[in-house]
Amino acid sequence: MKKLVAVLLTTSVLLSMAAGCKKKTSERPSRKPTQTTEEPEISQVELGEVPTVKRENGQQAVFELSASSENGSMTDEELDQAYCQFVFGLMARCAGNAGKDNVLISPDSVLFALSMAAAGANGETLNQMMNVMVPGADNGAAFQYAVNRMNSLENESMRIANSVWINQEWSDGVYDDYLQYVQRHFDAGMSVLPFDNAAVELINSWVESKTEGRIKDLISELEPSNIMVLVNAIAFDAEWATAYEEDQVRNGTFTNGSGEEKEVTFLYGSENIYLENGEAIGFLKPYEDGKYAFLTILPEDRDVDINEFMADMTAEEYREFWESRDTYDNVYTSMPEFKNEYEVMLPDILQDMGMEYAFDRDAADFSNMCIMQAYISKVIHKTYIEVDRNGTKAAAATAVVMDGKSAMPVEEKEVFCDRPFAYAIVDLQTGVPVFIGTVEDV
Repeated sequence: MKKLVAVLLTTSVLLSMAAGCKKKTSERPSRKPTQTTEEPEISQVELGEVPTVKRENGQQAVFELSASSENGSMTDEELDQAYCQFVFGLMARCAGNAGKDNVLISPDSVLFALSMAAAGANGETLNQMMNVMVPGADNGAAFQYAVNRMNSLENESMRIANSVWINQEWSDGVYDDYLQYVQRHFDAGMSVLPFDNAAVELINSWVESKTEGRIKDLISELEPSNIMVLVNAIAFDAEWATAYEEDQVRNGTFTNGSGEEKEVTFLYGSENIYLENGEAIGFLKPYEDGKYAFLTILPEDRDVDINEFMADMTAEEYREFWESRDTYDNVYTSMPEFKNEYEVMLPDILQDMGMEYAFDRDAADFSNMCIMQAYISKVIHKTYIEVDRNGTKAAAATAVVMDGKSAMPVEEKEVFCDRPFAYAIVDLQTGVPVFIGTVEDV
């Protein structure tokens, strides 16, 4: 028998929960409700119990991570290359549908949000989800890759937060060990609340706070059928290692994809790393933290459509481009200051990549998450970037909305006596009418 950890947060706690990810362990979490003390925000919450739910056929809960899950049969480099298949699969489909619009995605934000959902998946649903995100890796290694990658990305420039929002109407069917597992590996703050307009505002406020005001209104509505919303938020804020001087910032002409010329502010500089693979050229401009850098990819063909170019780029071609890095005394560069926001709904894209069952209300298997027959109804992804003379600010947020399919049915019938009808006053013990009659007219 499993008990749900009903985590009730006040508004002030909600807006500050999941401040950031600490190092995750690969140790399997306890299967009993635990009084959490590691997260200051969570420790203020009273943990309670709700009616128990029983797993069918004694099935094991969330799949176990162990030392063997660190990389399975694949090396770290092979796992990175496998993940790049996911990165460029997403980019190809987003760019292919963008026309002349700007595109910006954060595959990591999608990876972390979907991995939280995958932790509750089972069978072929789980296999498809993990194989799309980290092709060729076994499920445990793929999941551990996501956890390890999140740990490796975080620093003062890159902040990552996760949260789980559970519909109060469905909460007594969500497994406590699933919630503990997600909390342990993703440091996800958790809340059980009515899915009304106030919940929409709370989730959006949390996202806005964790992305430093850059991602607003991630979700527009919640439905009674929604079981939970799994959210990832990433904020990046870094200054250039070598700042642009005042005389390096001046106006220039930018020709857009439609051939229109625009006067904009350009950043002119001199870097040391140059990239070239016969299809494109580029440069690297490092950030002050020494961990991240800005990379440009400029097609050699001046007439090529940049979205089509990126839609055609494969993970292997990108790897070739990346491996072409070479050091020069001077690599003279220019690029415009720019700001961009982007939003995309990912279900069709992810299904096209092979993640089919997770979105199929009949085929989806999230039996490690809850007693209900659940499936993913939405994956909402929003991004923001601002590049200027000082550095780069960027943010991303992804929401995975889990829906339920009548495993806990609410049967509804209608009897509208808006035409002639009969009636009776009956003895409940025998059912025999004490009075009986009809209404032909009123």
